[in-house]
Amino acid sequence: MDRYINNNFFGSVDDLLNHCTHLDVDKIEQQVKAEEKEECIRVIMKELECNEFEAGVIYNEIALVEVKETVDKMVADGLLYMSGHTEDGEPLFSLTELGKAVRDKMNKDK
Repeated sequence: MDRYINNNFFGSVDDLLNHCTHLDVDKIEQQVKAEEKEECIRVIMKELECNEFEAGVIYNEIALVEVKETVDKMVADGLLYMSGHTEDGEPLFSLTELGKAVRDKMNKDK
């Protein structure tokens, strides 16, 4: 991935604020996520003394566990419910009325 931001900013506070108004937030977000994943894989490789492929597999397993825990908590909190299954038997989730209200409030507060 090409680095959208690859150096430090130099200038006044006004220059920085002006510079920030021209940044693409989506590109920055993608870059941050990619860099975080790369760093996590480096740590896994070091700590578990494994290669990059094995570290990537471990990283993906950890991410799936985190998603499952989050979905389970949202179901327990009444924000999601299992609304069916895909053709492959994977569960499909939908927002409950409470979940929709929370989503709408979050969107309104943006």
